[in-house]
Amino acid sequence: MTGPLDGPAAQRLHRARLALMGVGEDGARIGPGMFDADVVSFAHGEGVRRPFPGAIRKAVEALHDAQGAPIENYMFLRRFPDLEVEISKNFCRNGVPPEFAGNVVLDAGSTRLMVAALGLMSRGGAEVVTSPGFYHPLAGWCGYLDRPLHVLPTSRACAYKLCAQDLRDWLVRTRPATPPLLVLFNPTMTGAVYSQDELDDLGEVLVGADMLAIEDALFAGSEHDPDKTGGRLAASPAGERCLTVAGASKLHCLANLRIGWGCGPQWLIGALQDYVTSSAASIPHVAKAAALGALRAPALFSRRNVEECRRRIALVCDLVRGLDARLRTATRLNAPMVTVGHEVEAGHSVLLEFPCLAGHDLSDGGAPRDGADLTRLFLNEAKVAFAPALSHGFDGPRVRANVASIGTQFTYDASRVWEAREDDSWGEEQERAFDGGFARARDLISSTFAERIEPAVFRLLGQAPEVARSRRQRSAAAAFATGQGVAL
Repeated sequence: MTGPLDGPAAQRLHRARLALMGVGEDGARIGPGMFDADVVSFAHGEGVRRPFPGAIRKAVEALHDAQGAPIENYMFLRRFPDLEVEISKNFCRNGVPPEFAGNVVLDAGSTRLMVAALGLMSRGGAEVVTSPGFYHPLAGWCGYLDRPLHVLPTSRACAYKLCAQDLRDWLVRTRPATPPLLVLFNPTMTGAVYSQDELDDLGEVLVGADMLAIEDALFAGSEHDPDKTGGRLAASPAGERCLTVAGASKLHCLANLRIGWGCGPQWLIGALQDYVTSSAASIPHVAKAAALGALRAPALFSRRNVEECRRRIALVCDLVRGLDARLRTATRLNAPMVTVGHEVEAGHSVLLEFPCLAGHDLSDGGAPRDGADLTRLFLNEAKVAFAPALSHGFDGPRVRANVASIGTQFTYDASRVWEAREDDSWGEEQERAFDGGFARARDLISSTFAERIEPAVFRLLGQAPEVARSRRQRSAAAAFATGQGVAL
């Protein structure tokens, strides 16, 4: 029995997880971890509050429904048409053509569905390609499936999205014997959104190279500008060879119920459905019922979730600009110290870069090489957890800050007031009940930067006198900030 294929991406994922857990290579605890009670975590990736009360009520009703959903029964091969209809509508709203949106497959989480699809769609020696900003477990999935994963280089200028020319150049350079499988994340884990034109260009490359594709659209619908939605690979020339995956964990706040879904051409969905049925007799009906309630929630509920995340990301960007200005003043360096990696257009995460720490000697004699080192640094120095951007395909001292899960407990009282009632009506009165909890969460973000992150950075930079900083370190900071330092 062997572990996963030990490629570069899998090694990065391993380093990132050790850093987040606060353990060394031998598994022994060597520092704080993201789950410690006194740690403020920007590494968790759940919803911004509890789900819509109607979703809770649907789940409770399913538990008591001995006729329609008996708990003692597998409900093997029994479908849930009402949920599939709502899923299809949701896919259509997010840009999937109706002919594909109507073919739906469900599994116990989008992760399980994507692992199944990876296995089926990359048979015959096909390798997997993606770009920075991918969901970090992708490296583990490919490792266990023994599929090499290639993270294609991209640039900050395009928010690290994969351009058609990037893929075309890689295909010409490597000439794979078997058409590879593209796994695209749209929006990306750091909030970049592909336009339909960009996806059409990628689709033409896929068709020309006879490639299949999986598009993770878990953050579709979370675009910060509701009038500026992105495109879908399923609507490109490659629609007939594309699986679109989404689920209820993020926008609908049902992360712990583990239910995800996909759509695509019938030939692909039929094969996936057969695999899902063979590998898991059924998905708990409780999760299906909750998902139905979540998808039927008023648009006001999910839009407020998106607006709150947008507001928190704007706050983080403002805090970063302030920290950068104060660091420049203190160090008298005319180069960015802390920056936002690219504009965030969707989702709940922002890419943060710390060029001021590139090549800077720390107390242990080392220097932070990448996001895993940077994550350990902030855990040790500030009791703050960031997600190492290393495992998302980004080199250098970069981390991802997820703002959604900060202070979710502050909103519990408001959620439970409405969950206790049997009225699904929802409006401004209900939403105003969350104002205080959301404000406390934003205050926590602000205080974490002011009282933990900023002092830690100044403390680290103050370990050596400014006059002792080498010219090389000054140049490295400037080069990194302009994209010329640590190459992606």
